[in-house]
Amino acid sequence: MSTFERRVSLGLGVVLLVVFAWSLWNSLEVLAADPTSSTAVALVLAGIAVLLGALAFVAAGLRERLPVAGRSLEWWQLQGVGFAALGGYMVISGLAQGVPASVYDGSTLAAGVAFVAVGYIRFRDGVPEETEPTGRQAAIIVVGTLAALLVLAVLMIWTI
Repeated sequence: MSTFERRVSLGLGVVLLVVFAWSLWNSLEVLAADPTSSTAVALVLAGIAVLLGALAFVAAGLRERLPVAGRSLEWWQLQGVGFAALGGYMVISGLAQGVPASVYDGSTLAAGVAFVAVGYIRFRDGVPEETEPTGRQAAIIVVGTLAALLVLAVLMIWTI
């Protein structure tokens, strides 16, 4: 793993930890009001998924391999777990809305399924080949996708 890939993985993990802390802070009111509601359960499950994804990316950025439950996970497997956990968060968020009522809910659900699939494939297939995108290309794709989703969310909120 190159130094650049380590930094990207570590940076993404730290950003996700900040997102987790911020969302936890904002969710405390809902959790305190009715901890057994379906919304509270979805918030807890989504929070666990984001935390797991963040920790997986941080671990991949810090270590080449990490022993987990008697098995050694390589950095690309840790990243696969991170992608799958983020996809799980998106799926939970999309399903928590019920039937996708908007394009945003449907796209969140579809993106979540895609992230889970990417995480599974990355975990299963082993060391990424040289034909795969470089760390820089992957970072550009991830940042571009997040920016596009942010713009879409702002436009959807603005039109309400």
